[in-house]
Amino acid sequence: MFEDIMAPLLSTEQGRRGGLAAIAIFSLFLLITLVEIPITWHRDYLLAQTAVTTKMAQPASDQTIALIMQLPDQHLFGASGQAADLPITSLQLHLVGIVKADTESASRVIISEAGQPGKVYQIGDSLTSGVHIKAITADGVILENGGHMEKLPLSRPPLTFQGMPKNILPGE
Repeated sequence: MFEDIMAPLLSTEQGRRGGLAAIAIFSLFLLITLVEIPITWHRDYLLAQTAVTTKMAQPASDQTIALIMQLPDQHLFGASGQAADLPITSLQLHLVGIVKADTESASRVIISEAGQPGKVYQIGDSLTSGVHIKAITADGVILENGGHMEKLPLSRPPLTFQGMPKNILPGE
């Protein structure tokens, strides 16, 4: 079967020219690759040697050491936004409801302070108690209270059951 496909390509003048052109292009790419490999290796070697000698020539300064010592205290990937990691606020606040939208700016919450009727708030708003709303999650609100982050969870009443369910089919 292979001979049947290849026979017209090699037996005609155009087939032979096409085959020679393909071999010439392949040979050119092979030649370019074989020339570029040692050149690239040499450039990489020189670059690596330059980087090693440059680093060895510059001792670490006191400022660099001080910055390295501060790394464990930094939030390298941002402050933790996990509501599970935050303490629950001790303020007299009650989260009545949450409207969580796709965009943060469109999300709203209803918060009641000290038994008062609930008011609607959004991210960035301040409550009368002085806390600021930093984020709205699906199950609560993250508040900034005096520079500390706290969470105000949405309280949900626990499920209670009234004993075993009764059969609804007669005779069972």
